[in-house]
Amino acid sequence: MNNAESRGVTPEDFRLPGVPELRPADDSWERRLTDWREMMLVHPHAELPEVMAGARGELSLRRVMGRHHASRFGHSFGGKRVPRDPANPMVGRFEIDLVVVTPRRIAIVEVKHWSGTLRLDADRWVYQRRSGEEQVFKSLVAHNENKFRALQRYLRAEGVDVPDARFAQWVVFTHPRLDLDDRLAANPGVVKLYDLQTSGSRLGRGVSGPEFLMAKLIERCAKPSTAEALTEGLFEMLTPAVTARIAEAVGRLRTWDVLRLHGGRQLIGDLLWVRVDGRRIDALSAGRRAGLHWWRGKLWGLVPLAGLAPFGRVRGDLLPEGPLGVDDCAYFHEAGRPKPSIIALQYVDEIRTG
Repeated sequence: MNNAESRGVTPEDFRLPGVPELRPADDSWERRLTDWREMMLVHPHAELPEVMAGARGELSLRRVMGRHHASRFGHSFGGKRVPRDPANPMVGRFEIDLVVVTPRRIAIVEVKHWSGTLRLDADRWVYQRRSGEEQVFKSLVAHNENKFRALQRYLRAEGVDVPDARFAQWVVFTHPRLDLDDRLAANPGVVKLYDLQTSGSRLGRGVSGPEFLMAKLIERCAKPSTAEALTEGLFEMLTPAVTARIAEAVGRLRTWDVLRLHGGRQLIGDLLWVRVDGRRIDALSAGRRAGLHWWRGKLWGLVPLAGLAPFGRVRGDLLPEGPLGVDDCAYFHEAGRPKPSIIALQYVDEIRTG
């Protein structure tokens, strides 16, 4: 179930109907010709239009959010995925855009770069883009509450019991051209870019918009609210040792794995295993990368066809460095899809684990 006849060329021809049959080693001309024909079917897959639309405004923000930031106020972690139930990992995970850890509070932050209008309709949030298209969501504040509870359970399982009073959760809207109705604007769980720009200390020149946002969110978590200022002394701040343990536990949470396809499209989800040079690898460390370098195209494909090199080679610290073949694949559960897929590695340029 490996060759072109088994699947043809489709818009998502990188997804295979099953695990390719592992053929015995063979360096014959006939095998190389068969594999060369398979490689000739590979074509670029650009990022999906719906992902690209509006992605430019979020890209730099998410690049900054995705890094661990530490300052005199505290720590921030982007894109962490917390188990819904630490005792039962099979029930899935919540993705948290941003976790901010300071001695005063731990904040769970949902970041939206929406422009247009946002209004309440009963308990639903109705978002209208500037194009007129409408999307309806359940309360993002209520959804964030579920994430906060999951993070609290995870920390408790890690040996750190943090009381409710030390948690905060906000939905932050970062686009200056978003109009909120009065009820949403008055919700303490909703923060607008303007609220951050007009609060706290001023930052020096040379600070980018995303970096400004990160700094202001951390500062907001570190400073007392009006209610806390009135009751100062009734609630003790977290000790430096406890704050450090919380930051370490949050830092251990994984983010998404990424497969970057030839052409730029990115598949985001969970990498379950990879087969490289005929060997299946299940133990995949977090925070690692593998670059997959293929001889593609009619001209460059003549190099492996002539037996001068393998059809591909892997480099990096995620997988053992060595040759790649057209039988190699990955078992990958893409976010939003009901079940995992087999992905043909000759379509993949890079693998990153979160």
